[in-house]
Amino acid sequence: MSAGRDWGGRDWGAWARAFESVTGPDEFAALFAPGGEFSDPVTPRTTDLRKVARDTDAIFPDWSQRVDRIRGGADWAVFEWTGTGTFSVGDGPGIPITMEGATVIDVDADGKVTSWRDYLDTNEPMQQIQAGLDPEGGGR
Repeated sequence: MSAGRDWGGRDWGAWARAFESVTGPDEFAALFAPGGEFSDPVTPRTTDLRKVARDTDAIFPDWSQRVDRIRGGADWAVFEWTGTGTFSVGDGPGIPITMEGATVIDVDADGKVTSWRDYLDTNEPMQQIQAGLDPEGGGR
């Protein structure tokens, strides 16, 4: 992980490491200030942060994200990430997927997220899942 400069007193490298270690809905929600909002290409802006984490866990039970690079200022940061997980299909072994994206966050004076916006190509995991389901494509 490449950490950005410490602008405005924020150690964004430490923030990234803390984010990478988050497990479960409560820990994800704890990154946010009261009223903090999340959105991504499939999730309209919401303050129900535990639901966001539960939904992710339901789709990819072993989901993990690595922060590849982060830059920020006193009250904002942008980071590029790589996520990996296994898409479960019935009783089968599941389909491993990898996707990359970028996230823009705003934080309050305590470093808690007030706004989180993910940018990613939703076709990337769908293509990997489809290839995994296609018997001709080397999948199941």
